[in-house]
Amino acid sequence: MQTDRIRSIRSPLRDRIVRMYRIVWGHRMARRVVKADRGMKAVMRRQQERLSQLEYDRIQNALVEHDRVVAEYEGRWGIDRLQELVSQELRGKFYQQRGKLNAAIDANDGKEVQHQVQVMLRAYAALEKAAKDAGQKELTGEYWEMVMPDDRVLAVTKTMAESGKVARDNPKLVVYSLEEIANILHAQHKEKLDKIEKVKAVFPGAAVTEVRPTTEELIDDEIPF
Repeated sequence: MQTDRIRSIRSPLRDRIVRMYRIVWGHRMARRVVKADRGMKAVMRRQQERLSQLEYDRIQNALVEHDRVVAEYEGRWGIDRLQELVSQELRGKFYQQRGKLNAAIDANDGKEVQHQVQVMLRAYAALEKAAKDAGQKELTGEYWEMVMPDDRVLAVTKTMAESGKVARDNPKLVVYSLEEIANILHAQHKEKLDKIEKVKAVFPGAAVTEVRPTTEELIDDEIPF
């Protein structure tokens, strides 16, 4: 009886010791540094890394070529202008092809990106041919220039597209299109512009030779005639 009783008391204690040992050992295992892969597993991991790098290189090389060719088209026709010069049907097909290229890029599919880039470049060639067949012209880079009071040179172009080409080709010029100038005058100087127009209506050939700061009181004065 004595022996049985001792055993019955010791059993729960022993179980607790075993559980504590397992917990401590489990923590030790969790803190151990994970060993590097070896054998076939290591070979497979290295192959996956090389494949990932290969996909990256394929995508990068294809996109560099894409951007180089597109920059040439934009230099001749303007940024995003070429697709606006063709039919709605062709423009729609162009946008669909652009979507396919973007989808391939999002999927990180190197081979598909390479393929879609080649198709995209053929699409640009088709846009250019259609634009020329329709009688559209490449940008000329023409502009009017004038030295401003601060000695900077102002260049004025007929269209927004031309202003982009002139600005890229002449980075030292201050470039505006006629549309931009009209928008600025209307938004920022409408009251002054109205008064100037009244003067020009009375005196044809009158020109603005200088703009001076004025007080609010003087600005609000009516033209004395």
